Amino acid sequence: MNDDVIIVPMSPAHIAAIARIEAECFAQPWSARSLEEELNVPSAVFLTALSGGEVAGYMGAHHLGGCAYVCNVAVARAFRRQGIAAKLVRAQTAAAREAGMSEITLEVRHSNAAARALYEQSGFEWIGTRPRFYSDPTEDAEIYTLTFGGGSNL
Repeated sequence: MNDDVIIVPMSPAHIAAIARIEAECFAQPWSARSLEEELNVPSAVFLTALSGGEVAGYMGAHHLGGCAYVCNVAVARAFRRQGIAAKLVRAQTAAAREAGMSEITLEVRHSNAAARALYEQSGFEWIGTRPRFYSDPTEDAEIYTLTFGGGSNL
């Protein structure tokens, strides 16, 4: 585990690096402009992982209707296998819980065994499959949810 990693709210200074990570990780990456627009969305909670001052990854979610929905999680190749994604998941989960959300939910590619294992180790439960959710390549999404006790209920 990389102990020098800190998790901070995404800021304009992080956008270019996060856009590069998006391009490195996803076939259909978010643009720098789309990421920057999230800074002005009241429901958006985007967190950045910094390692030695360098952007190592990020995780974005929206808090809507008492539920947190994860948009993306990405860690730069150079920083993988250092526990950064786990730190981001813990921080995003804590933010959702502190905001009074009743749950946090996400989709992950069926083939992404490492991410699925991380979510399961973090207490998320598999609740179903969205057939053909992803494109490039077409693939099912597995849906995972972590429910909090004492949050607002729908």
